[in-house]
Amino acid sequence: MSESFTTVMGERRGRAVVMRARGRLDARTSPLLLQRAEQARPAGGHLVLNLAEVSFLSSAGVGALMVLAEKARQDGGSLRLAPVSAAARSVLGVLNLDRFLTIDGSEDEAISALEAA
Repeated sequence: MSESFTTVMGERRGRAVVMRARGRLDARTSPLLLQRAEQARPAGGHLVLNLAEVSFLSSAGVGALMVLAEKARQDGGSLRLAPVSAAARSVLGVLNLDRFLTIDGSEDEAISALEAA
């Protein structure tokens, strides 16, 4: 059974935008995430990406997250993941990507960290 992938824009807080993803983040859906996230994040701004409802994270999905993080850094912004589903967290943990991706416990924690920086 194929599960649909959706993104929902949340509120804009200062230089940060919150975006929520839901469903399978894989080779088929990661280009959509890249496109929508790049459109959502203001130039030089920050993106808080909520992955709490991501049910599956493939290597292509991981690649998309790494691309988003690198593009944000190059542009003077950042990517923060907050929160992350158990399915996505296990993949990120196995790959030891917490060294490269910032993971917060909640959207509010991510926004607070950005405001404090």
